[in-house]
Amino acid sequence: MTVSAEAGADARVAAGAPRRATGRAGFLQVVRVIWMREVLIYFRDRARMISAFTMPVIMLVMFGEGLGNSIAQLPGDIGYRQFIFPGMVAMIVLMNSVFSGVSIVTDRQFGFLREILVAPVSRTAICIGKISGGATVALVNGAVMFAIAPLLGIDITLEVVAKLLPLIALVSFMLTGLGVALGSRLRSVESFQMLSQVAIFPAMFLSGIFFPINNVPAWMDVLVKINPVTYAVAPIREIALSEQLAAVPADAPFQITHVEWFGYTLSTWEEIGVVLAFGALMLTIAIRAIRTTE
Repeated sequence: MTVSAEAGADARVAAGAPRRATGRAGFLQVVRVIWMREVLIYFRDRARMISAFTMPVIMLVMFGEGLGNSIAQLPGDIGYRQFIFPGMVAMIVLMNSVFSGVSIVTDRQFGFLREILVAPVSRTAICIGKISGGATVALVNGAVMFAIAPLLGIDITLEVVAKLLPLIALVSFMLTGLGVALGSRLRSVESFQMLSQVAIFPAMFLSGIFFPINNVPAWMDVLVKINPVTYAVAPIREIALSEQLAAVPADAPFQITHVEWFGYTLSTWEEIGVVLAFGALMLTIAIRAIRTTE
């Protein structure tokens, strides 16, 4: 820098000229940065990308071919593989959403969480960015299942897929909030894996992924109805099987899809309303957990 330039700079400072603003980053900017980091970490891990949907595909083939006839008797021309496919989509979303909360634990172990928590940024934005990133990963995995559906012998149209993607995005956001809230309270990856499996597997088997929920023992029916994942699986299956269910008697769809409360059958929109309510609850808990994290 020349002498004249230095003198000019000193003059501007003395005159009180405005300087470039510094301080807290914008809310949306923080959300975008955290979201992008979560997505990039996922796409750079090929082993994680492949393994994320390998087990649902294997289970779809195994249950569809080996156990389908003995597990469920379905109306019309609906095969068990066609019935279980929406459940597998919900399963892959459930697993990827909840397990995404492990990033909170690893960030704490490597010191990144401490750095962003002491930075002059909104902790709410950090939480929403984490949840948005995990939900995006889960949504991508669900979309991959739709892409390979024809290879698995599943009949599904682009119109149905277009209707399902916003719902799957909502479910992903809801369940990722659960994973982030859980990860915010744990200090080790091992603890997170154990507790998340304790949460995932009962929720998975008691949500109607593998069998119709309206033909179970009374004690199990109670567990099914209080399981929030049930209200995510039901509308996904109702939309995915809408064309097949249109060809069977009017009361048949409610025997294998919709949730019933004391004889009252919930509509698809009412089930989505339950998902929205639980998602708002999980978001609130996750934000509170992040705000109180040290």
